[in-house]
Amino acid sequence: MDESLAGRSVLVFGATGALGAGVAEAFRAAGAEVTGVDRAEPSGDRRLDGVRYAAASVLDDAALGALFDPAAPPWAVVNTVGGFAGPRPLAELDPDELTGQLSLNLVSAALVTKHALRVMQPAGEGRIVHTASRAGVVSKGSGFAYSVSKLGVLHLVTMAADEVRGTGITVNCVVPSIIDTPANRAALPGADHDSWPKIPDIARTYVYLASPGTALVSGAALPV
Repeated sequence: MDESLAGRSVLVFGATGALGAGVAEAFRAAGAEVTGVDRAEPSGDRRLDGVRYAAASVLDDAALGALFDPAAPPWAVVNTVGGFAGPRPLAELDPDELTGQLSLNLVSAALVTKHALRVMQPAGEGRIVHTASRAGVVSKGSGFAYSVSKLGVLHLVTMAADEVRGTGITVNCVVPSIIDTPANRAALPGADHDSWPKIPDIARTYVYLASPGTALVSGAALPV
């Protein structure tokens, strides 16, 4: 088997965000044919050279079906989409916030998984890589709505990996603690930003999990 990503088709969901753009660039640098997917195609300097773009909402089942159907099955589907909600006491739980976080983080990942598997299974090969969070495995320091939605992503990855075991398809996720992005710096202005994981370093983890040589790695949650 060719162990290289050169010439292989990779879909990166959330490609206009800080993490998604870094991940798309890492795959482009690895020689993959990258298509960045977001709610709207970026314009101007938000477009990366050598990356194609498509518009689709990860919460629109029909739109995702239309995105996946016309083309040959992608080698890898990488999902960096997600939302965040900060801590609040459970006695002050906002049901709309909880529903929103479950939609943005879990429902989106489930629908991306559905359509990726739908086209990969007949091909008998492929890689799916999601984005979870350390907040999904700890009970302190994170808001319930965000934490439980990311815990759901971890369980989704485990169940999907079990379902496709032995088929040539793998399902894994990256589990960041915090990521050095402008939004996170603004939210935590007093933190030690220099010590935070940088996007290019994190992006290499996605490339690793999507590589042909990681056929035996499935159901993994790699902390970064």
